[in-house]
Amino acid sequence: MKLSRYVLRYDTEDGSVYFNTKNNHSFLITNELKKNIQENKTTGSEYIAYLEENRYLREDNEVNKYLKQIEDRNNEILEFTILTHGDCNFRCKYCYEHFKNIGMSIETENAILKFAEEKLSNSQYHFLRIAWFGGEPLLGYKTIQRLSLEFLKICERFGITYSASITTNGFLLTSSKFEKLVREYDVTNFQITIDGDGESHDSQRVLKNQKGSYARILDNLHKMKDSDLDFICTLRFNISKENYDHMESFLLNDGRYFKNDDRFFLLYHNIGNWGQGDRSKDDCVTVFKNDMSFGISKKAVDLGYHLSLPSIVVHNSFSCYANRLNHYMFNVRGIVQACTVALYDNQNVFGNINTGLINKDKMKGWFLSVREDCKTCPFVLICKSGFCPMAKHITELSSSVICKNMQEKIRKNLALYAISGCYEDILDVD
Repeated sequence: MKLSRYVLRYDTEDGSVYFNTKNNHSFLITNELKKNIQENKTTGSEYIAYLEENRYLREDNEVNKYLKQIEDRNNEILEFTILTHGDCNFRCKYCYEHFKNIGMSIETENAILKFAEEKLSNSQYHFLRIAWFGGEPLLGYKTIQRLSLEFLKICERFGITYSASITTNGFLLTSSKFEKLVREYDVTNFQITIDGDGESHDSQRVLKNQKGSYARILDNLHKMKDSDLDFICTLRFNISKENYDHMESFLLNDGRYFKNDDRFFLLYHNIGNWGQGDRSKDDCVTVFKNDMSFGISKKAVDLGYHLSLPSIVVHNSFSCYANRLNHYMFNVRGIVQACTVALYDNQNVFGNINTGLINKDKMKGWFLSVREDCKTCPFVLICKSGFCPMAKHITELSSSVICKNMQEKIRKNLALYAISGCYEDILDVD
């Protein structure tokens, strides 16, 4: 019996967690059962049968087989990231954007709708996924309203499954807007940033008028939690040297209100050198050289919180939206891009939806392409030869650096996946 090289393992005090990247199945086998397998032939045979049934063992040409399955699945999904407004009501001390007080025109909205209809009329697609982004997307709430209703009509006409998410600072997310987004516009996935406790958040994520935003966002989050609506909300924490010591304070205090609600998840990220944007040189935070997100994520798990990232990162559908074949980003003026970080780099500009001209040959350089020398790597079905296209094309990191960073990311999230108890099955003695 030989396990597939594409099966990952993480050992815990209780046993070993196995994750099959070929089909995303996972289980924990206890130390006691492992001992029994060695001593009892019947138990050992039952264990091998379980592994065979769930495809943990080696197969012929397995990497190409499962890469093809992943590609076929991705080809069924059409994705749009839409920047609804060019401005933001915040001036965060690590923001990379240049702001302009401009909303999306009806002309641009109609061009996006026309493009969507042309694409979805092709029987290739079964899913339409929309990500509302900004600026602050709720400044463009009318665009969200108009486009959502039209997208839903188009999807109904062609038998397409529709879903939508929004990345918002949460300040303008009143209970009325929240309920309409969920009930009327099928926005069921929210990402809202809380940078620690009130003190640290209000220091980093300030309003345009330099006032704090924490209390109002927390109130809006409470109203979300108090609703009976079906949604997912990821609370994102951007970590700097200035706010790191405040992260645990949220977990021990304000965060407890959300801890036992399965709709709320936590996500920790180091702040990076993403760009200066409109900020002055003095209007900034200090970034860490080393990853600080793993330690505080583990602390959150120990305290009983749910994390969003581990189940995503170890799954073989994981990839950056910017390198997916059928993903298009439209900014407020209709410019077609791929990456929401490299907004001002010409390498990330592929045309304008208003003219209908998109440079598909240029876009191809951003798409996933698995190198032959990567196919023996146990992480290849997740990584697919590189996660971040911006790192390749704009910051021009070497393949070895990208590979090292990606392997570390997967290993850490596999550990968090295991200690969070996210696995599907537990194999133990009777």
